[in-house]
Amino acid sequence: MKTAWFPRGYMLVLVLSLSSVAIAQDGFAWNDADLIEQTNFRNAVTGDIAAFSDDGCDPCLGSTAENDQWHLLPDGLLWHSYLAAPQEPRISTVIFGDNNDGIYWDATVGGRVGLLRYGTGQSHGASGWQWDLEGAVITRLDLLHAEDVESMDYRFGTEITWAEGPWAMKFGYFHISSHVGDEYLIRNPTFTRINYVTESWIVGGSYRPREDMRLYGEFVNSFRASGGAKRYQLQTGAEYTPIAKVMRRGAPFAAVNLNFREAVDYDVSTTVQAGWSFQSPKSGRRIRLGAQYGDGPTSQFSFFQHRESHLGLGVWFDY
Repeated sequence: MKTAWFPRGYMLVLVLSLSSVAIAQDGFAWNDADLIEQTNFRNAVTGDIAAFSDDGCDPCLGSTAENDQWHLLPDGLLWHSYLAAPQEPRISTVIFGDNNDGIYWDATVGGRVGLLRYGTGQSHGASGWQWDLEGAVITRLDLLHAEDVESMDYRFGTEITWAEGPWAMKFGYFHISSHVGDEYLIRNPTFTRINYVTESWIVGGSYRPREDMRLYGEFVNSFRASGGAKRYQLQTGAEYTPIAKVMRRGAPFAAVNLNFREAVDYDVSTTVQAGWSFQSPKSGRRIRLGAQYGDGPTSQFSFFQHRESHLGLGVWFDY
């Protein structure tokens, strides 16, 4: 019975298929794609995809102005980390020699991202308000001692940022804690470790007199400080970052940062950078290669009372 049923069922399917083709040839419009669209099957499964495109906004959040809209997890930033500041969140590596005949490797792993924006939607050159999250680990390795970890500074923070035309500002909170590497403590058993920690409010502003120049300043108020850290810190600087007409050719850059901390009686820590950069005109992200010079209190807070002069080469990736 089973062997007799299978050919008959097969023949029935074949006859129905041929009948469908015959009907279609007689003028009945049979189009699978049209049928799917007419039944709204695509919308039922995928929803209104256009409403969630990169250039649009989330319709659940709404908007009240023609150009200003809510953007969840927006592309790009309204406020960017200072180029020459060694404690800013980014990805970078710098190898340098100091005035004490040491050779060190400073490596930073971190970044800054936007969580929510009310403003325009483009990645680069946007305006409006944005909520950012930032974090980084700034590590120093001793290349003359098997790349032992000298120290690590951990930074985490969140900020509200704003930008409009050449002006930008930020207000927020960040935490810093500094730790000495195990290898350093083994080599220096008499070293007294300090628990350098700050919890700080921060406010900053920047101005671009030209598209390729930026001037900035910030004020830090550490409402909790330990391990020798003190309450106030000032930072200012300038940057020159022209965008190349042809991206693959790149363009020069230069930056200087001045840091004044109460913990070292406002003795200025100076960092100067210069070199070549490649920047995306769409996203604003940038990779830089160049030289760095520093003079003043060290940027590694476990040794904040040490003074150093250094010169080295580095690579920096800026968000």
